Amino acid sequence: MSRLDELKQGIVDIVKKEYRLQMVNMFEGNVSVRYEDKMLITPSQINKEIMTPEMIIETDMEGNILYQPENLHPSSETKMHLEVYHVRSDVQAVVHNHSIYATAYAINGMPIVSDALTEMNVTFGQVPVVPYGTPGTDRIYRDFDKYLGNYSAVLLANHGVLAFGQGLEKAFSVAEAVEKVAQTLYIARQLGEPSPIPKEEVKALREFGEQMRIKEIENIINLENKRS
Repeated sequence: MSRLDELKQGIVDIVKKEYRLQMVNMFEGNVSVRYEDKMLITPSQINKEIMTPEMIIETDMEGNILYQPENLHPSSETKMHLEVYHVRSDVQAVVHNHSIYATAYAINGMPIVSDALTEMNVTFGQVPVVPYGTPGTDRIYRDFDKYLGNYSAVLLANHGVLAFGQGLEKAFSVAEAVEKVAQTLYIARQLGEPSPIPKEEVKALREFGEQMRIKEIENIINLENKRS
């Protein structure tokens, strides 16, 4: 199997995994991968249970279609995915879903942030909310250059979750972690007031996590520069 075929199969595997975990419904959400000078992305309005690698659409990095199966169309969020790649040269995969708890935060315009959860501060620092933009239009990503920074995920106001990483499994693991953290914080707040970690510890955890993310980004960029 070629690398291109492996990536297409990987996209399908992630899509089906998200569907099984109820992170998307049958026709929503989208996944993409940057591969050399092109992007591979899920088609629009295809039942996730029947999606196959042959259905994955190829575009160049400007969105021009290079491969498109008959009667299929690229995701309506194709430009949004491309913007992530343009803003973040280290990102190789993007996962967009509407997982329930994280999307509830997005609907309320609430960033996912907590001084009470260790993993939250190491892994994310926070998951910010990008201001609302109409899905499927350039308004949804107009502020990406201000919000993506060195985060590994953001919430799209009134919409859902956008996670990204240096590969499909990494991007999916981020999306999964965002939902788990959102669910944990929601339940904790139903039980009472979460007990905060000491401020100096929170600061240290966030700094450690940020250093790890920056180092990971630098390693990826250096690797890509060596290849080019």
